Amino acid sequence: MTNSSKVVSDRAAISRTVLSSLAEHAPEIAPVLEKTLFPEGTPPNLTVADLVRALQSLLESATEAMTAADLAHTRELADDVAPRALLDERAGILNALLLSLRTTLASTYGPAVAAAYGIPTQIPEEVETLLHVAVMVERRLRTRPLDEPPKIKSLAIAPQAVAEDLGMAIASLRSSLSVVDRERREAQVSQSAKNLAMSRWLAIYQGVATTACGLYALAGKAELVDGIRPTARRLSGLPEEEDTAPSTERPHLRG
Repeated sequence: MTNSSKVVSDRAAISRTVLSSLAEHAPEIAPVLEKTLFPEGTPPNLTVADLVRALQSLLESATEAMTAADLAHTRELADDVAPRALLDERAGILNALLLSLRTTLASTYGPAVAAAYGIPTQIPEEVETLLHVAVMVERRLRTRPLDEPPKIKSLAIAPQAVAEDLGMAIASLRSSLSVVDRERREAQVSQSAKNLAMSRWLAIYQGVATTACGLYALAGKAELVDGIRPTARRLSGLPEEEDTAPSTERPHLRG
């Protein structure tokens, strides 16, 4: 099962502190807030308890959306592992094929012949550069006659046959590169969605936590404020000690 990243799980822990506090204390502070905010009576069809529950629901929804976006991005990154491994494998095969071809040409026909087919002394490892070199070598194998006599006849090569092998290796590498590029684009999309969800969470968390602190203060429950205050650490995504404590150890109303 995929787990949330630490940066998101820390924020979720901060949310849980506020959510659990609101869930526990909403029924107690609502009547006091109704009298404080509406001394002439609460408007029809609206209660402060509804307001507190709406705040709780809003933060809960933003936290769930952020967590879901994080998990989606994590899964997207995991999907990229196999295609990248296959890309590396196919790049290694093409690299080895070019190296083997250069070695054979140089030892059987001479270094000048190897150079004539465009094979560099150092085979590139970067995929795009490797493909560029391989395509050029394949083209020369198909168009340049190998008229030079081999030093050892049994080691003679057939340029067209080698070109076919090289062409298949190039096609395989291009296919893998296309898949990896697609996965990279999808990861960028999921990263953007995650960033957006985290930004929305921060705005909502700050608003809800600040509002909750104000409501507690208005209800005469200032002792509850410190437990959920949007501190600098929390706003930067780092939980306070009480955010990671078991729910049974979080501060409750006293008597």
